[in-house]
Amino acid sequence: MRRLLAFTLAALMASFAAVAPAQTEPAPSAVNLAGEQRMLTQRMVKLYCQIGLNVMPASAWSQLTLASTRFEDNLAALKSVVASSAQATRAYQRLAGEWPGMKQAASAPVSRDAAEALARQAQATLAAAESLTQVLEDESKSAASQWVNLAGRQRMLSQRIAANYLLRSWGVESSAVREQLASSVNEFSAGLAKLRARRDNNDEIRHELEEVAQQWEWLQAALSVEGAGAYRLIVAESADAILEATERVTRLYEQPSRR
Repeated sequence: MRRLLAFTLAALMASFAAVAPAQTEPAPSAVNLAGEQRMLTQRMVKLYCQIGLNVMPASAWSQLTLASTRFEDNLAALKSVVASSAQATRAYQRLAGEWPGMKQAASAPVSRDAAEALARQAQATLAAAESLTQVLEDESKSAASQWVNLAGRQRMLSQRIAANYLLRSWGVESSAVREQLASSVNEFSAGLAKLRARRDNNDEIRHELEEVAQQWEWLQAALSVEGAGAYRLIVAESADAILEATERVTRLYEQPSRR
């Protein structure tokens, strides 16, 4: 499990290194790319909290830098994707407008107050990324885009759950954090059930979803233990195991020959 915190976003998501120029309608890959921005907002909060709580801090610093770079690279790639749609362009501009505040908050000296400020900015950036992803799904004519969006959202929820758990572990006891943790757990369970119920899943997707389900049981068990500092590492690593597995599922839905 410990190795999971050392994986790099660049290697994990290399399939998005290039996005096609402006297109008449968004492909599932565009939905995936925008959806990845949702995940990165929550991942950055998680990693920042890991640093503050001394949970694999060296790895977390490295991964936080990679996440920030990845977000900017994605913004650059998405600019051409949205060019043919006024609605997508507006959603993109909203997301691009939120990013400087997010980047600045993530680079602030590490403290609990700064973590709270980062979490608030991450919420605004997440909302903007969610809006763009939904617009791209709505404008896509591919039936796969719905499943790419749903599976991609599970990536975000894995990181959001861990981020809110770590915030609470750090002593942040706001009602917003408690509600976000509870709602994210419920949303993840519902999303996983919907993905597993899809009749057209091939054997490879079913196998990956079984892996997600097993990791989800492990993470839920860790979440149920309140106030145990030793569980911070388990939560962080379990969330990253789920991130890896849901990333694979998302890419499988994106590829026509493997759905």
